[in-house]
Amino acid sequence: SDTYLWEATFADGQLPSFTVFDFQMNYAVPSIKSIFKVGGSNILADEYFSAIGTGAVGAIYYVSWTINN
Repeated sequence: SDTYLWEATFADGQLPSFTVFDFQMNYAVPSIKSIFKVGGSNILADEYFSAIGTGAVGAIYYVSWTINN
């Protein structure tokens, strides 16, 4: 996201630009009717702010197993 001006009733301010990198990898196992997933959002963990007065957004990582797919 590019730098932008945030205006609200409680605060105004310039937010710096930021870049996030998301990733997901899936692996299907038809013999057990399953899909395994591993991934993350903002995996480089560069914290950023999306609005004035909010907390920093960090990274999230996950592992998933979908059965009977």
